[in-house]
Amino acid sequence: MRLNQSVNLRFGIVVACAVGMGSAAAVRAQEPANQDKTGRGATGHKKAAPDAVGLAPGEGRVGRGGKETQPEKVVYDYELPGADGKGVPLKEYKGKTLLIVNLARNSSYNSQVAALEKLNEKYKEKGLVVIGVPSNDFGAGEPGTDAEIQKVYKVDDKVTFPVVARSKVTGDDELPLYSYLTKEKAVPENGPVHWNYTKFLIDKNGKVVARFNPDVAPDSPEMLSTLDQVLDGRFKPKKAGGPGGPGGGGGDDGDPPA
Repeated sequence: MRLNQSVNLRFGIVVACAVGMGSAAAVRAQEPANQDKTGRGATGHKKAAPDAVGLAPGEGRVGRGGKETQPEKVVYDYELPGADGKGVPLKEYKGKTLLIVNLARNSSYNSQVAALEKLNEKYKEKGLVVIGVPSNDFGAGEPGTDAEIQKVYKVDDKVTFPVVARSKVTGDDELPLYSYLTKEKAVPENGPVHWNYTKFLIDKNGKVVARFNPDVAPDSPEMLSTLDQVLDGRFKPKKAGGPGGPGGGGGDDGDPPA
């Protein structure tokens, strides 16, 4: 009796092994003929990995070495401090052409405030926005509190363009925006701001396209010609040159070169 049970057990094991081997062979038979274990097809070419899709604007892509490449920054990625203590995100002006100017009411170039207001009014329908950044960095040209500064420009000078809080535009504590403006490689006249009423022109894509020294007036032929070209999409940045900006840089009434 025990002998028969042993024989039956061994016979069952043999049958089970045979069935298992047959199932594995059947699975292999179902694999595509043009696929091997390396992931290569019948042509020998390795199958390409799917490309990244559906990236939201501003998201980086994965470059070589598996590192994510960061999108290039533009002016709209920064913000300025508002006179009310709140931040002013420049993305609010996305699609606009910006002229960013560091103001100082006690500077000999203060007469440019009226010209900046006229420029803002003349070109606002074409998308220009002048932004004033009061600064006390040069010659103590902008003393007082933010409330006093706002009164000077908004009430006394009657400007309609935005004037933000007094800020540092040079040195270790300069605004991050000015760190970007003065190091922007697209503008050949890069480098630190040296005096009041230095002007940065930003196109509708948020790129710095021109820089003007203090002695280039807002209503000068050079400024108007450049502005017209930028607004019409005809402007071509000039080749790299030295620091400073269009128009040289000689000051008057004690203002040093820019």
